Amino acid sequence: MPDASLPNLLPKPLKVVLASSGGADSLGALVWLHNQYQQGVIDEIAVVSIDHQLHPDSAEWSARACQQARFFSIESHCIKIDVPTRGIHGQHSLESRARFARYEALRSWLHRRYQPEDAPVLVTAHHLEDQVETFLLAALRGSGAAGLSAMPALTRFGPGWHWRPFLQTPRSELRQLAASLPLIPVDDPSNQDLSYDRNFLRAEILPRIQSRWPQGLLGLGEAALQSGDDLALLESLAAIDGNLESLERLPLKPLIALAPSRQANILRTWIKRHGALMPPKARLIEFIRQLKTAESGQHPELAWGDWLISRYRDELWWRTRPDSPAPEALLWADKTHSIEYSPGKSIHLVRTQATDPLAIGERWLDTEWLIRTRRPKDRIQPQGSAHSRSLKNWFQEHACPPWVRSSIPVVEIEHRLACLVGWAVDQHFSPESGEASWRIEKTI
Repeated sequence: MPDASLPNLLPKPLKVVLASSGGADSLGALVWLHNQYQQGVIDEIAVVSIDHQLHPDSAEWSARACQQARFFSIESHCIKIDVPTRGIHGQHSLESRARFARYEALRSWLHRRYQPEDAPVLVTAHHLEDQVETFLLAALRGSGAAGLSAMPALTRFGPGWHWRPFLQTPRSELRQLAASLPLIPVDDPSNQDLSYDRNFLRAEILPRIQSRWPQGLLGLGEAALQSGDDLALLESLAAIDGNLESLERLPLKPLIALAPSRQANILRTWIKRHGALMPPKARLIEFIRQLKTAESGQHPELAWGDWLISRYRDELWWRTRPDSPAPEALLWADKTHSIEYSPGKSIHLVRTQATDPLAIGERWLDTEWLIRTRRPKDRIQPQGSAHSRSLKNWFQEHACPPWVRSSIPVVEIEHRLACLVGWAVDQHFSPESGEASWRIEKTI
């Protein structure tokens, strides 16, 4: 039986969801989890199998994974997904696109099934060989500690956690557990396709390493663990070197004062906190060079995948590439409900104090509000200002970057600009003495 200890961070009662492909590794993991359940270590188990619909027999494979769960009287769920045909967030290969879609489906299922206080634990059957393959692929790409740390044993995931209990367990131990059952595991023929780098390592390279160095895979697995420790130290250093509290922007002056290696460490840590892929090393180094040499009016930018880091004045701003055109104007009549002004982006009203600089008087709630993007002739006169000014001048005074300006929803009331959501309210629409006050907020 694999020796996998329970991390102290995992909550009690422990509700586990096994993501199963129905293969021998997943079946072995199911046997181990069921044993833990019988011993009272785990309080609840469910199995979810994802059908990627990439093979004619994929539905049958997913059904078999669910049958394996029913053998142990464990509830199971089969979920069909569509793997995108284009790259998502820098994921371009079929393998990476399928992995991204699979985890998005699992995350969504956990959110639907559990409450946040349940903190469910997603378990995957990644084993020692999987970890070594990930480590070697990262090494061949010239990765640093972030890549060489390979797969972490425990990370936050959706409403709970993602636990890989078998990263130090040889695949043979999981398969021995699977072989002890009268069940036939799924055998995906794509695992034999050596055009995939991971399959080539598994079939051609790892057996040679083991034949020459019998403990070689364990050593490489330990190297991945050590890289994870190194990465934790680098991230601690980045938190000391730079102000990483804000995910949206990063102060530039403290960054420029550091040595190049520590500058790169801060940026890599910031990028990781956004859950983004790492940019190519050469492009990151060139971006740092440009930050040092650019004149005050220049705006160096690092762009990769679906992400951008842009300099504006004395800060770096985190951005994502826009994926939709500017939204059309729409009327907001019923203020008791939120309104979606752009795909996935909504605004709603909350009660606030009259002293709130973003407060709107309740007298305006019975009128229709037009939600739109800004226009060239728009002007605003915030509280305390003697005169109105153009939005262009107002944005410049408040250090609002050009790319942010176009995404700020504008509220127009009675043909007059009333509010820049989250930024300013025209004083004409501010609360009067004793009047109830409301604030417009974005729904996240």
